[in-house]
Amino acid sequence: MSLYSQNLHLWWRLSSFLLLLVQSVTSQFVAFTSLNSDGIHLLKFKYSILNDPLSVLENWNYEDATPCSWHGVACSEIGAPGTPDFFRVTSLALPNSQLLGSVSEDLGLIQYLRHIDLSNNFLNGSLPNTIFNSSQLQVLSLSNNVISGELPQLIGKMTNLKLLNLSDNAFSGLIPENLSTLPNLTVVSLKSNYFSGSVPTGFNYVEILDLSSNLLNGSLPNEFGGESLRYLNLSYNKISGTIPPAFVKQIPAN
Repeated sequence: MSLYSQNLHLWWRLSSFLLLLVQSVTSQFVAFTSLNSDGIHLLKFKYSILNDPLSVLENWNYEDATPCSWHGVACSEIGAPGTPDFFRVTSLALPNSQLLGSVSEDLGLIQYLRHIDLSNNFLNGSLPNTIFNSSQLQVLSLSNNVISGELPQLIGKMTNLKLLNLSDNAFSGLIPENLSTLPNLTVVSLKSNYFSGSVPTGFNYVEILDLSSNLLNGSLPNEFGGESLRYLNLSYNKISGTIPPAFVKQIPAN
C-alpha cells in the first residue's frame, strides 16, 4: 500500500470516529435538553454534591423527560396537559442522606418549589440569595448541617413560608427584623447557631419559636408580641436584666 493510500485510509478512519463522536454528543445533548427546566436545576444541585455515599441521587439523570420519578422529588399537576411542564417539582425531601456538598443557587430557581427538607446531612457553605426569592416556598428545613453565613433581609420576601428550621448549623449575625412579620410563618427554630444581637420583636403569628443556644444579648423587649405562641425557648443565650411585664403581657398563659 502506497503512502498516499495509507494516509487516505487513516484520514477515513479518523473522520468516521469523529462523526460517531459528534453523533453521540449530539444525542446526549438532545436528551439533556428534553429534560424540563426543573430537572435541569435539580441536576445542577446534584453536581454540587461532592459525596453521596447512600446513592440517593443515583437515579437522577438527564435521560428523563421530567424529574418526577427521581428519589426525593415530588411533583404536582400545574402546567398545560400534554406539555413537559404539566408536572412541576413542588417538593425536594432528602433528609438523613449523608450528602456532602452545598446548597446550589439553582434550587431557588425551581418556580413552584414549596417544600425543601435537606436536614441531617453534611451540607456546608452559605445559602444562596435565590433561596430567599422563592416566593412559593412553604417549608425550609435545613437543620443539622454545617451551613454558615448570615440570614439576609431578603427572607422578608418569603411570604408563603410556614416552617423555618435552620437549627444546629453555624449561622451568625443578626436575626432579620422582617422575619417576624411573615404572615404565614408559624414554626421557627434557629437554635444552636451563632446568632447575636437582641431578641427580635413582632412575632404576632408564630406558634413555636426556639432561639435557644445562640449568642443573643441585651434585655427582653417590651414590644415582643407573641399572642399566638404555644412554645417559646430563649435559653442558653446571654440575655440579661429583668423580665418586663409588657414582655409577658400578650403571651398566652399556656
